[in-house]
Amino acid sequence: ELEESASKDNVAEKESILRKLKSQVKNNIDQLEIAASSHNDMMKITYTSAGVKMTEDGLSERKRRVTENLADKRAEHSALEERMAQVTRQFNEAKRQMRDLKTKADSVAPMKDADGNELPLKAQLEELPETLDEVEATIEEAVAKINSIQHNPSVLRLYEERKREIEETRREMEGLSEAQNAKRTHMDSLRIPWENSLINVVNKVNVLFGQYMAELGNAGEVTLENGVVDGDSEQWANFKDWGVQIKVRFREKSSLQVLTAQVQSGGERSVSTIMYLMALQELMVSPFRCVDEINQGLDERNERLVFKRIVTNSTKPPTDQLDKRSHCGQYFLITPKLLPNLTDMENENVTILFIFNGPYNFKHFSDWNTDKFLADRKRSSPDSVEEEEEEALNQGIAGVKEEPQDLPEPDISTNQRKNKRKSRRISD
Repeated sequence: ELEESASKDNVAEKESILRKLKSQVKNNIDQLEIAASSHNDMMKITYTSAGVKMTEDGLSERKRRVTENLADKRAEHSALEERMAQVTRQFNEAKRQMRDLKTKADSVAPMKDADGNELPLKAQLEELPETLDEVEATIEEAVAKINSIQHNPSVLRLYEERKREIEETRREMEGLSEAQNAKRTHMDSLRIPWENSLINVVNKVNVLFGQYMAELGNAGEVTLENGVVDGDSEQWANFKDWGVQIKVRFREKSSLQVLTAQVQSGGERSVSTIMYLMALQELMVSPFRCVDEINQGLDERNERLVFKRIVTNSTKPPTDQLDKRSHCGQYFLITPKLLPNLTDMENENVTILFIFNGPYNFKHFSDWNTDKFLADRKRSSPDSVEEEEEEALNQGIAGVKEEPQDLPEPDISTNQRKNKRKSRRISD
């Protein structure tokens, strides 16, 4: 029991000692941390104090240098002020001398005459060099030329001859200028009436051309281009730029455009060309006109309208019976084909000429027998056929066979039958 009691007392004492040791160690640690913190604070203060000291020393040194630079700048400023005063005095003196020299130069070699017009001396002075080095170099070059000049009477004689030739040429140019002005005046006197007449003719063509195009449901305009650009009247003499410009419009919403192969189709160009020729025909007298396949490339409507216009313009009666030039002339239209049922074929002044070619033509010129042609013509003429039919009817004999009932009679108009008989008579 005593041993157990003693062992228990030792444990309690050990635990008491351990607690005391732990408490003592903790206090020591706290003291060390406080000391470390104080040491750190002291080191920071030391660093700051050292930095402040170094900054103070640096600022003191910088202040010293700035003070020295300020003293130097003040000395330089004083020197510059003295230099500026000296330069100002020199400038004023040079300015005074320049005024004196300019006054003297104006009296010796004036730049303008009494009327205020500039003399050639100004242009010559502007060609001189501007810098002093260039002036000195020019003076040296001039002195070298003067020193190289030798007395040569022939040179002076040539100079006088050239001067005289130049003066003669100048007088001749003045005379030519006067002659040119006279020629231009004469040309104007000839050109103006001619141009007015030309404009009048073009205006008439324009009216007719616009009327003919309007009849086709289109629009057209003819103008005179005289080559004048931006109102420059001198351009009129360049007659190669003159011309007649044709503008047309084939669609309602489009504008007038110049007649070219790039804008209009082939049929549109053909219609425009035909109407332009028809307009010219009204103003020109010619015994006959001949066009080849002018109706090709046209649609049926335009071809009928064009043919009608050709017939109308080519069959007009003379406006003045006493004037031999008032006729419209003959018009030959060469074409491989024509549209059927052309109503203008009924005009008595229209004649159709067929050129036959093929195996049934004459094989030799001796086959041309006029008497045989006349006899065949008489036998095949409509009048003789009608007489034979009438005689056959009187005798009770049918002269014409009836057509089969199952084959309808071709629809041939009266005008076509007339044209066929007309063309057959012409070909015979």
